[in-house]
Amino acid sequence: MLTRLHRLAATGLGRRLAVATLSSGAVWVAGTLATFAVGLVLARGLGPAGYGLYGTAVAVVTLLAVPGQLGLPLLATREVSAAAARGRQDEVAALGRWFTAAVLVASLLLSLLLWLAARAVSPTLRPALAASAGLLPALTLSALVAGLLRGRGRVVASQTIDVLIRPLAFVALLLALPAPLYAPSAIGAQSIAAGMTALVGLVLFFRRLPSPAPTDRMRVRAWIGASLPMTFMEAMRTLEGTYAVLVTSAIASIADAGILRVALASVVVAVLPVSIQNIVVGPFLAAAHEAGDRRQLARIVAGSTLFMTTSVAAVTLALAALGGWLLPLAFGSDFAGAYWPLLLLSANQLLAAATGPGAMLLSMTGHERAVARAFALSVMAAIAAALVLTPAFGALGAAASTLVATAVRGLMLNRRARSLLGIKPSVLGAGVLLGADHKSR
Repeated sequence: MLTRLHRLAATGLGRRLAVATLSSGAVWVAGTLATFAVGLVLARGLGPAGYGLYGTAVAVVTLLAVPGQLGLPLLATREVSAAAARGRQDEVAALGRWFTAAVLVASLLLSLLLWLAARAVSPTLRPALAASAGLLPALTLSALVAGLLRGRGRVVASQTIDVLIRPLAFVALLLALPAPLYAPSAIGAQSIAAGMTALVGLVLFFRRLPSPAPTDRMRVRAWIGASLPMTFMEAMRTLEGTYAVLVTSAIASIADAGILRVALASVVVAVLPVSIQNIVVGPFLAAAHEAGDRRQLARIVAGSTLFMTTSVAAVTLALAALGGWLLPLAFGSDFAGAYWPLLLLSANQLLAAATGPGAMLLSMTGHERAVARAFALSVMAAIAAALVLTPAFGALGAAASTLVATAVRGLMLNRRARSLLGIKPSVLGAGVLLGADHKSR
């Protein structure tokens, strides 16, 4: 496996993917530290009660951001990459204009509804929720800008703006606010930071682009048709990230939910290789599909699968060896029970890596409806498993249910990728594809 991965890395395509992956990884590590600094400043400045108000308001905005984005960030990466591969820079400009306008209109309408709804909540939460109405359009536009920049091949720039510059700007604004810090002012600072970085990203995207090409109604209808399943897919992805804690809180105990939260926070080191690869390979897959190069599509998928699998396997082994010691050291002895849920969550990431980037492959090749169906069925299956396992095993049962989602989705996406594209994204299929490609040269 490692020999085949080395062969792919020796090619021009492999080198570009490697550079993008390593650069994005460095940015994500720095961004993680910046995000930790944000949490530290907020926790110390707001205190438990203020931080709770802040977290509740931001959680509401995070949920509303899914329909506010209209599924366009991922669609923007695909369509901009395809237009750039055709040499149609005027079409790239048109995509940027149309998608930005659509996200702004949708998010502003949702912001208005959120501001009106804030009047009906308790007086304690009302100021924070009202302030979060200004955060919604800033966050949705930031997500779109990241997708647009990735489509133009500026993967590292998009990540630098989104995961590093934005939290650093947020920290700077928080430190500039007079003490004591309150939840509405913290949310306002986050809105300014997100809005400023989104504008910087838009300037970078439209830089050196010609005037936008005229866009016919048929093309707009096609974009809308593609965005609907992508919106649904993002909603399912958001639900997948939250259901385990919600179920544990409801039918197990708050203590179990706290243990599961620690495990979820700790497993981010195993999530990182999968997240980075999905972000990096998207534009490459869209460009290869637009060029009709099936072999290059297979090579990109193969290299991505092998990289993710080896990276996550190494992290999983490290967590198995050191997690039992590190968790009590970092979070206290009360959270020692997070070790086994952490191992299950890490195993889930290993399974996700081994099944390959099927969701990104199908999304970038125009089969987003198949991805949406796979997400819906897999998340529903995982919730059903959690309802059965959590009462008996607590946080461990909820963590085990995530394996159900990944297994169901991986099986469905691999079958669809094989039938629609003739490509097997899984680690076994990636090895076969690389071997066949090597023999054909």
